[in-house]
Amino acid sequence: MKLFKKPLSSLFGAQEVQASNHAPHPSAMEYTRPPKPATGGGCGSGSCGCGAGEAPPQESLNQVWSEKPNVLRLQAGRQFVHPGDERSYTSPSAAAESPLAMALLDIPGVDAVSFKGSFVSITVDDSGDTRPPMAQAHLVVQKFLNAGGEAVRAAPSTARKYNFGFRQVSSRPKEEQMRIVEDLFENEVNPAVAAHGGFFRLLDVKDDTVYVQLGGGCQGCGMANVTLRQGVENRLREVLPEMVALVDVTDHASGTNPYFQAGKK
Repeated sequence: MKLFKKPLSSLFGAQEVQASNHAPHPSAMEYTRPPKPATGGGCGSGSCGCGAGEAPPQESLNQVWSEKPNVLRLQAGRQFVHPGDERSYTSPSAAAESPLAMALLDIPGVDAVSFKGSFVSITVDDSGDTRPPMAQAHLVVQKFLNAGGEAVRAAPSTARKYNFGFRQVSSRPKEEQMRIVEDLFENEVNPAVAAHGGFFRLLDVKDDTVYVQLGGGCQGCGMANVTLRQGVENRLREVLPEMVALVDVTDHASGTNPYFQAGKK
């Protein structure tokens, strides 16, 4: 349960986000997955040490459940856009800031593309067979991730800044701060701690102080504070630099199923 470095998903692997009481829609999941890249050169087997028999490393990319059968929803091991941000595009001309969206919208049958955190949703015309464009879209996203591309080009910040001499802090309303924290919990923190049966819940953001409550296997866990301070707090300061404190209001003494009990050998 201990988190060390960002992003959290890189420590635990991308988790498939599926509703526990819903099965994947057959028509949304039955398209043919793109083949693995072919390798060549050397001896062909890698037995000589040339590495020719090894597939090139690929960035994490998983298909997750979508309630709409004509929407392909993928989760990557890194963020497409900053937590709290969401981008949608319906035509290549409107997607000039996003090379990935432009490439996806050039695929025949793809009607719309949206990014939210580590997720990309690709809407396909359902008047015909949705499998070919979905398979091609999956391959395009995988190649994009492997190449280390930027989903959305960063625009110059228009936020008002205050110079306190030791750091630059952007003026940001409370609603936006809460959205950023909630997106981080949804896309990175909770998929990571879910493997231990735990979860983080945002209670409030007040005067740049974030108040959270831990539940499940995190409540009463002997390693909860390490996870909170070394993992979650460090990541929060990256996406919310104006944060002055992260406060845990959990009643850990009431935890009924901690993942790691303090003092247990």
